[in-house]
Amino acid sequence: MFFNPELFPTLLPLKDHWMGIRNEYDLLKQTAIKWHESIHNGKWDVVGLQFQGHELPGIDHAPVTSKLCKSISGIHTFGFSILRSGCEITPHRGYTGEVLRAHLGLYTNPRATLSVNGESRTWQDGELLVFDDTELHSACNHGTHDRVVLLIDFYKPVQFD
Repeated sequence: MFFNPELFPTLLPLKDHWMGIRNEYDLLKQTAIKWHESIHNGKWDVVGLQFQGHELPGIDHAPVTSKLCKSISGIHTFGFSILRSGCEITPHRGYTGEVLRAHLGLYTNPRATLSVNGESRTWQDGELLVFDDTELHSACNHGTHDRVVLLIDFYKPVQFD
């Protein structure tokens, strides 16, 4: 299930500053590491900035992104998620029902898709996708260039429990 991003007003400023966020990713992309879970084919990389409430070393190199993310109500985790060309992430469920996940498109292509409970969407530069990652979901990038998003986990507002 995807949610209308307008339901989460503290996320909306990200859309206004997406180019600045993308510029910070460009400065940090060489620090990307492989995502640790074996749910992908080795082509999913990340640049973590905050994980489960704990700041990571790269956070100081992304001041615009960090300031915007820290202003999000209930922020939990944020960083850059990179699906390399040919990436396949198998269907899986997230680790906790306490959060919702948002993606802000930074570098997108029409051949990269996210499917949640059988509903597929593509990312768009500067646009948000919000979903419950405890629902069965998968992703792929069949395009010729990387798909990059700012990935955000934030505590679920009460009305979404």
